[in-house]
Amino acid sequence: MEYYDTIHIVYVIEKEIYGTVDTLGAFASAVKYTIDGIEYEDLLENEEFMIMDEITFLHVEEEN
Repeated sequence: MEYYDTIHIVYVIEKEIYGTVDTLGAFASAVKYTIDGIEYEDLLENEEFMIMDEITFLHVEEEN
């Protein structure tokens, strides 16, 4: 079985930092970012960040 996992790299405009989207929603999304070694997860409206890039991983599970 194989499946894809996509990570969205975002720029949080107000905080001027980069992070990743944990859950992408229609109007708001859960965004993770790190400031001074502390990881935060905030619910941000989609207008508050820009998606800069996507990284897609292909996962392959072997059947025994």
